Parts: sequence; structure tokens; C-alpha cells
Amino acid sequence: MWKFFSDNELKCKGTNEIHMDEEFMEKLVAIRDKLNLPMTITSGYRSKEHNKSIGGAKNSPHLHGKAVDIACYGEKAYKIVQLALAEGFTGIGVKQKGAHGARFIHLDTMEVGPLVPRPWIWSY
Repeated sequence: MWKFFSDNELKCKGTNEIHMDEEFMEKLVAIRDKLNLPMTITSGYRSKEHNKSIGGAKNSPHLHGKAVDIACYGEKAYKIVQLALAEGFTGIGVKQKGAHGARFIHLDTMEVGPLVPRPWIWSY
């Protein structure tokens, strides 16, 4: 459906549903195009039930199809963060500790709200 990304990697791992936000995906495709390297999505859209079962945040942007987690580390992670800032992503989560296979960058485009300060960068 979107250049570079399959429905299989973006769908909810609990229900197989896929409800990604079109504007979010346009920004993600732009990052992938500029990065010119494969990007492995480990989490895309999440249903409410699946999000709860994995301990996701109550108002996670994954619930709205406005977030992905990208498996990466080192220079690639750094470049993804640079590109995400330039593309206007409003939420960037960085998990770069532990085994290389468990490291990732979270990107989202949630709007400012009472429980959603934006722009925002955090670490896990």
C-alpha cells in the first residue's frame, strides 16, 4: 500500500488490522527515501486490546496509526532521528541500550494535548 513498507509489518500483531494515518505514512516514506537504507518496522498500528496486552501507553499514538517503532542502532539510528526532526515528527523515543536486536527508534506525529506535550524526545 505504501512505498517501502508492507501491510504485514504495519498491521496490529494481535488482530492483523491496519489503520495507518496517511499523513504519518507520507512522512515515514519520505524518511525511508532519504535514508536510502531498509527500515525494519517492529510495531505499527495497534488495537486497543493488543496495546493493553503488551503494556503500551494508554493513549499511545500506535492506536491512531500515527506511530512506528524501527529496529536500528548506532549511525542508522542517529540518521533516522535527524531525518525525523527535519520531517516534522512530534514524538521521538530512543531505546539504544541493551542487545543490538532490542534497540529501536519510536516515531510519531501526535498532536499537542493535555496529556501529550509536543514536540518531545524521550528515552526508554
